[in-house]
Amino acid sequence: MHSRIKIFTAAIITAGLFGIQLAGADPLKQAWQLAGFKTPESVLYDKAHDRLIVGNMNGAPDAVDGNGYLSLIARDGQFIKPDWATGLDAPKGMAISGGKLFVSDITRLRVIDLETGKILTTLAPEKAVFLNDVTAADNGDVYVTDMLANRIYRYSGGKVELWLESVDLKTPNGIVADGQRLIVGSWGTGMRADFSTEQLGGLLGVDMATKAITPFPNASGFANVDGIVTFPGNIYVSDYMKGTLFHVADDQAPEAVARFKPGSADIGSDEEDTIYVPMMNEGEVHALKLAPRS
Repeated sequence: MHSRIKIFTAAIITAGLFGIQLAGADPLKQAWQLAGFKTPESVLYDKAHDRLIVGNMNGAPDAVDGNGYLSLIARDGQFIKPDWATGLDAPKGMAISGGKLFVSDITRLRVIDLETGKILTTLAPEKAVFLNDVTAADNGDVYVTDMLANRIYRYSGGKVELWLESVDLKTPNGIVADGQRLIVGSWGTGMRADFSTEQLGGLLGVDMATKAITPFPNASGFANVDGIVTFPGNIYVSDYMKGTLFHVADDQAPEAVARFKPGSADIGSDEEDTIYVPMMNEGEVHALKLAPRS
């Protein structure tokens, strides 16, 4: 599987690229863009410190090389500290719970001090293959997708365990806690060597109490879903392979609202009016501001 990941990275870097375009009825405006990152895969808003954390893989997504790191930037698009947390391998999804930062790092879950950026604990979920996105539930539990193993792990009470394994997850990538359910982004099925798929993925709802998996009725089979962010009544998802940003309103059909170059990865938001898009291949982060809705 690791060789497939390397082939995938090379294929995307050499693919035909398209510039950003704002589309559809969604009132989006580009607020800023910032370069200087190294294979940025994710952006997380740290509300307590009013800052953004950017995960830099700094190489292949499966490379155990110790050169991955996290950057701190301000919400106006200026660097605070480019190399805030170091010593990671290929950091991807992030979430904050209990005043600590949780970061997926290939087969390990890192726990990082939000004040110092130092790694506090490294957890190794049993049989993990390719950990990807991370989210924190209201009760403090942390959930992590394992994209290549159709699994979701849960961190609770100081330890991480397998929580759900099912082919119905259809290569789970993005994940976000939404009340008593998890919204999971499926990459799709029939994955090829370049990470394209025979069938596109979509959005799934996973009940936290019963673990029942329910596809979104109008948002299935439309994208290789990577990142997911939510606003009241609205969901935005990124399609890594095509670079498209989709808007899904109240379980309606997805609408393409922006088009980037391929490689738009794990998007983040400030929970107010801005979406942050990491562009892995360009080493950039873009900020898109939403206009008030009537």
